[in-house]
Amino acid sequence: MIVPLPRLFLGYEALIRTHQLRVPPLRRVFLATERALEFRSVTAEGEERIELPLQRIADADSLVGRLTFAFKREHLNLTVLGALFEVPEVLVDVQAWLHDKPSSKYSRMAGYLATWLTGHEFDYSLAPGSPRVPLLDARYYVVGPAVTDPKFGIVNNLLGNKWFSPLIRRTENLQRLLDEKLADRVNEAFQSIEPEMLSRAVDYLYLSETRSTYDIEDEIPDNERAAKFRRLLELAGEPGPLTEEQLGQWQSQIVSARLAEYHFRDSQNWLSRAGRLRNIADFIPPPPAHVQPMMAAISQVAAYASSGALDPVLAASCTSFGFVFVHPFLDGNGRLHRFLLHHVLRQAGFTPAGVVLPLSARMLKQLDHYSTLLKRYSRPRTELIDYVLDNDSATIHVRSDQPLWLYAYFDATEICEFILNCCKACVEEDLHAEVVYLRAHDATVRDLETWLDMRQAALNTLIDTIVQGNGVLSKRKLKLVEGLPEEAIRRIEATVGEHFAAYIDQRAQEK
Repeated sequence: MIVPLPRLFLGYEALIRTHQLRVPPLRRVFLATERALEFRSVTAEGEERIELPLQRIADADSLVGRLTFAFKREHLNLTVLGALFEVPEVLVDVQAWLHDKPSSKYSRMAGYLATWLTGHEFDYSLAPGSPRVPLLDARYYVVGPAVTDPKFGIVNNLLGNKWFSPLIRRTENLQRLLDEKLADRVNEAFQSIEPEMLSRAVDYLYLSETRSTYDIEDEIPDNERAAKFRRLLELAGEPGPLTEEQLGQWQSQIVSARLAEYHFRDSQNWLSRAGRLRNIADFIPPPPAHVQPMMAAISQVAAYASSGALDPVLAASCTSFGFVFVHPFLDGNGRLHRFLLHHVLRQAGFTPAGVVLPLSARMLKQLDHYSTLLKRYSRPRTELIDYVLDNDSATIHVRSDQPLWLYAYFDATEICEFILNCCKACVEEDLHAEVVYLRAHDATVRDLETWLDMRQAALNTLIDTIVQGNGVLSKRKLKLVEGLPEEAIRRIEATVGEHFAAYIDQRAQEK
């Protein structure tokens, strides 16, 4: 029989359990046990459990001890702190902590964050000569513009503001991707292609991006809607902030006239998969009252890219995903969310004017990962909300609070890593593959036209079909070469196979 070791939850997890905070579950939990050495375990879902020797833990039973441990050992979690500082007795304890230890960096952090998150005022004066304390250590986090609070001597270097503040950790993977200087590689890649070839490649990339953004939503647009979205992509990067007016104009361009909104929503919306008699919401976004200020804060983060305050890909990632989490419109949010990646990146000069990276096509190839990132935000928050959904009348009644801290703060590290990897793959694989395709196509056409009499459009279709078949024309497609002898068909396949060998091999490796 295995006897479980005594355990004591620490930091944020202890605060959650002690004060019965209804917050999304932590993905990283600390606890103290009788183990002699530190022990770490990770679940298949990426949830981490860290067990520390009990004898090394001091003051684990008080609010001061738990907050001190959280500030020292854990990632800053504004969601938990937002819920915690709504508890009246907690504010009393923080006031006592500030009185007993006015110079402590951790008491000052607690006092400042409680004020910043809730507006509560403490009786406190900073002792002369006290050092300034940054909220985030730039060695471990990506930080925003620093603003010093004179009352607590705390340097607020969070991204955004209290209405929207994502956290980006400097993981080894993130830092490695940032060190690759992808902006330089994007510009070098496009400049290395001769103008005529680049024009043809970009034309395909626009088409691929347009198709893929609809494919992600399992939707087939008509030609008019597809053309509108492409025109929107071509206009991405125009100067100016992300205002309600601008976003409303974009929304009206990518949906049918019947669904055009022009303004942010003034009612509660939700996302739910189609299904008969289904009354479960997959995501309930913030209430209407939060939309305007949250979107203003997201616009502030987007502006970091152009000002140089934040890497363009990180700013674009936080802006784009922040937008879809707020879901400010009743329709078109997903397409606008992906469009915003292009807009912020081009506005900051990461992608040159007139060209586009097929980011949606990349996401489509990694749809499970993309969906997981979205669900990691949406699912735990929606599970905390009490609601009644009536699909028949298309109405929802939310019966529980939807506090700002539930929506405004999230760890965007994995999101940023994902988009950085997508940008890298677009340059190293997708752009390269399209140029390889076009050059192989041109060489194939030159060889075939010396003996094959076929209209250009039909020839293009035939070549593409054989390439899709990895160098072979399937029996179902023989109507494309109706009337040609078997020998001619084999000769066409051989010519295509010769020129497209590298392209077909590369595509097979990607699969």
